Amino acid sequence: MAIHITQIEKHRFACGLFWQSLSRPRELVKEATDLAKKIDFDLMVLRTDQSTAQAGYAHTRDGARRGMFSLGAIVSKTLALEGAYYDGEQQPVHNWLAALKLPDGMWAYFAVRDANFLPNGDFAGTKEEVLERLHGDYGLGGWNVVIGDEELADYGFHNFNARTIESLIPHRRDGRIRVHRWWGMRQLNAGTNWWPMAAAAGVALAVGGAVWWQHYQKTQEALRLEQAIAAAREKMFKEPPPAPQPPPWKGVARPLATARACVDRLAYLTPGGWSLESYECTPSQVRYVWARQQSTVGFLLAQVPAASVDLNGDKASWSQPLDLEAPEAEELLEFRGLLEPMLSRLQLMGVATKFARIQQQAKRDAPPPEWQTYSFAVETRGVAPAAVAAVLQQPGVRINKLAYLGGNWSIEGVMYAK
Repeated sequence: MAIHITQIEKHRFACGLFWQSLSRPRELVKEATDLAKKIDFDLMVLRTDQSTAQAGYAHTRDGARRGMFSLGAIVSKTLALEGAYYDGEQQPVHNWLAALKLPDGMWAYFAVRDANFLPNGDFAGTKEEVLERLHGDYGLGGWNVVIGDEELADYGFHNFNARTIESLIPHRRDGRIRVHRWWGMRQLNAGTNWWPMAAAAGVALAVGGAVWWQHYQKTQEALRLEQAIAAAREKMFKEPPPAPQPPPWKGVARPLATARACVDRLAYLTPGGWSLESYECTPSQVRYVWARQQSTVGFLLAQVPAASVDLNGDKASWSQPLDLEAPEAEELLEFRGLLEPMLSRLQLMGVATKFARIQQQAKRDAPPPEWQTYSFAVETRGVAPAAVAAVLQQPGVRINKLAYLGGNWSIEGVMYAK
């Protein structure tokens, strides 16, 4: 687990310790030290809250150092002493989540179940990373409270307690942090004398075999919960497989409807004496561009009030949305069965037509599309656009643009075939 070091006032604190529950009240130090050797850690801090004992581990190779204070141990001790407000009263809290902003801009996250840190329940990251963990664990339920900065109050967590990280660290009357030696991480291979701590812990936890068994059961339950959280988080945040590409011709008006609508909207050829430079129509809008000639802006706006005139007053344009009925995706034809009859009829009408294959880029990890894509361009040469569109009115054929200039129409589009 990554260690994050942050500074609050003059002291350095560590987040990201790996916590393990201890089950031998009279041999806490020996048990914790033996476990550290097995899992390869050389720094350790002991916490004893609410008749539970845990060791938090770190390693110097990850940036942790002897004497750094465990932020998680401090927060958990404060909550063990103060409790939290939930169910209408201030009371002891054993199951809680916390997301707290640190002075360096990072966020600390803690997850405690039955007064024990989950093995990965001590973590620091960006706000987005911490909120992802918080929402994932919160969704499992069973938490008494959620503790966090005021800016998280609107996220809808039940029994939310607004606290800052500073409010969860003991302070003296003069405002300075009240340091306790047990907060500091001890180096296991430095010959440190653990017996004063061991004696204090032994007195605090000198409970008999029944409590030992209770600790053992809580340890097992915490491990099972951790496995459940990991499995739920993996299921929740696992990226779903990419969906197949939807038919691109679905939801686009068919050729005849597009052509008729575009021809019907061609109404302003010489508004106010301005000459039409271009008229383009797509299934979603029509657009005019005019040149002034010997006219004036006022004459144009008298007929097309919404026209947009350029700074020099010599060019103007106007767009209007086009709302056409969008059909369902029809079944495609085989390529030759689609192209050859359509091409033959267009040749009989004397219009110039060009078709080209479009290379398709399949989405990563997505199955390739089940269709081929072709573009086409038609010069109508005096033939009515609706007559050409009637020939193009085939499954999987769509018009992308009609353009009018000097009495001639051109049509561009795309067709899809098996």
